[in-house]
Amino acid sequence: MGGTHPALVTFMIDMDLNLLNSLAALIETRSVSQAARRQRMSQPAMSRALAELRRLFDDPLLVRTRGGMLPTRRAEELAEPLRAWLDGVSRLVARPGVEPATLTRRFRVAASDHGARSVLMPSLAAIMAAAPGVAIDVKPVPADAVARLAGGEIDLLIGSAEPDRSLVHERHLFSETMLCVVRAGHPLAAMADGAPALEDILAWPLVGVALSDDEPDPLIRVLRARGLEGRLIATIPYFVAALEIVARSDAAMLLPASAAHEHGRDGRLCLLPAPPELGAVDHWLMWHTRGHRDPALQWLIALIADRCRADARTDCPAEGLLQAAE
Repeated sequence: MGGTHPALVTFMIDMDLNLLNSLAALIETRSVSQAARRQRMSQPAMSRALAELRRLFDDPLLVRTRGGMLPTRRAEELAEPLRAWLDGVSRLVARPGVEPATLTRRFRVAASDHGARSVLMPSLAAIMAAAPGVAIDVKPVPADAVARLAGGEIDLLIGSAEPDRSLVHERHLFSETMLCVVRAGHPLAAMADGAPALEDILAWPLVGVALSDDEPDPLIRVLRARGLEGRLIATIPYFVAALEIVARSDAAMLLPASAAHEHGRDGRLCLLPAPPELGAVDHWLMWHTRGHRDPALQWLIALIADRCRADARTDCPAEGLLQAAE
């Protein structure tokens, strides 16, 4: 098996895409002046292009007759494969688009239970309506989530920890306040203003919710900073299990407001405003550079972000807090 023929190598070095476009225009219009207009060139420039093409193909390509310019047999033979090749090159270099209605793809998204509930669920109806051929496979957040993004094992990561922008692309979706959760009848719930201070909360046993090693809740971060991790009687990655511990003890815990209202409707629990110094929880969408130019993935990211904006979670209404505290 030999390599590329030397004559072909020389031909391709001398040839360029502009010349081939000029050749197609000359064959199709059979006119130097019309071909020049189509290619937005001057007529002398097109004449020079024709002269160069004649040299490269060793053929006149167009000959003058009484009825005008006519293609040679060689030019006629070139016309169809030349147009097919140019169309193929155009498709090759064109930035691909996406048609959601005809898109068929399974996106792999790493998310915690709360991430799936608060970010993906508000988007699912819109995804199904716009792209019925799309499916979302939700996976637990692995310890090496960024590495798995880079390796293509997952397409998107939903998290609350500040992204490392040197490793991933990110989009901030929304922030939501935290609520303190205790059992009904807890002394913290009986405080006059119904809004315990941080020191009041830290005086009680505490349950921490760590959705991953990189995403401890604000209460755990405060305890670590103060050297008070011993106040934690349990650290759990599951909201429901953590709430069950709180309902059966004097422990307190923090939850994002949306999760607290969803899971804390149990009459055994009481929801209280969290101290402002505990801040809010952020929700981020993250992806790797390998997917940054993927039109289907970027469509999904934009749709999720739009839905999250429409369904943005802000401070819970006062009446909701009062009802939960009764």
